[in-house]
Amino acid sequence: MSAVLAVMIALPLPAIAQDDNEGPNGETAAELLVDGMDAASDHATESARRILQKLISLFPNSSEAARARRALATLGSGGDTDEDRAAIRADEAERTAEYRHAFLVSVGDRVFFAESSADLGGRALAIIESQARWLKLRPNLTVTVIGRADDGGDRRSAQVLSTQRAEAVRGRLVAAGLDATRIDLRPTGNDDKVAVCTSSLCRAQNRNAEVFINDLRDQNPIRSSMQSPAAQNPRSSSGRPGETGQVAQ
Repeated sequence: MSAVLAVMIALPLPAIAQDDNEGPNGETAAELLVDGMDAASDHATESARRILQKLISLFPNSSEAARARRALATLGSGGDTDEDRAAIRADEAERTAEYRHAFLVSVGDRVFFAESSADLGGRALAIIESQARWLKLRPNLTVTVIGRADDGGDRRSAQVLSTQRAEAVRGRLVAAGLDATRIDLRPTGNDDKVAVCTSSLCRAQNRNAEVFINDLRDQNPIRSSMQSPAAQNPRSSSGRPGETGQVAQ
């Protein structure tokens, strides 16, 4: 089982970066794959088999169907060891990274603010609208809005400002139709800097709010993808930090 899952983990999911076609009940191939793999990891073998077979029937030529066929082969083998479950969790982590990369490339994961402000400019509002549309198409995902502030002043004022920025983004996501229960907040003050520098232009990179996709498995917010070494590779193809949004004017 672990050998087959290792092959599954190595396969990319390019379809995630696009608006998925829907099945008769509104399901997408990516969502069915998530549900099937979650069922398998929870030892609900029959449920996992039904979901994966449905995926293959509805989307036979998709990359998700290829993964589903391999997953069905592992289910048929009867393997249920700790190593098998670890491989499933690794696959979930891989798919989480793919969603984060697709989100970054398709709509951008952060917006920027003017100094000492939590007001959203026109460009920031357009980015958030796109983020909400992208996330509404993928209802299995939850997010954490990470607020940052590097505007001078003391630690307390930075915490307050980063909270206001995160709340501003959450408010606009909800106004755009995203369910508020899918959104957590994590204001970091000036403790989670994207760039460590002294010039005003450079420090502007730290005046942002990032919409960060939570882990698929446990949905717990983790460290910013800009700060987490394990998650930096998906960003390498998109260029330098800060290119996913515009500094507010």
